[in-house]
Amino acid sequence: MKSADKAITTSGLIVIASTAGLAAVRGWGTVLFQIVVLGAWSIVAHCTSGLFADQHHGIVWIVALLLNTLGFAIVGVPLWLISRNRLPKSGPVLIICWAVLYLAMLFVLFPATDGP
Repeated sequence: MKSADKAITTSGLIVIASTAGLAAVRGWGTVLFQIVVLGAWSIVAHCTSGLFADQHHGIVWIVALLLNTLGFAIVGVPLWLISRNRLPKSGPVLIICWAVLYLAMLFVLFPATDGP
């Protein structure tokens, strides 16, 4: 297994595990947090109903897990595909930097200004 493969796998698993931390966010969170969490709620509400989405948090968190993984993979997978053969030494570093930036955007950077 190449180091870029290890980097994308490990980074992806960390991003997947970070979904568990989304429930601990208080307040309005960040813009990316709102896209993931409120997007998951709206998908479940659209497919069923708003009342169902309000009462079935487990399903909403599963959809949030999928959205969180997809958000990371939109940049992570092409970066991995490009760098695994062409940049064998700096490719894993770029993938790890993307994972750190993604997690920072999810929890720290770009706070949401919604609300009162």
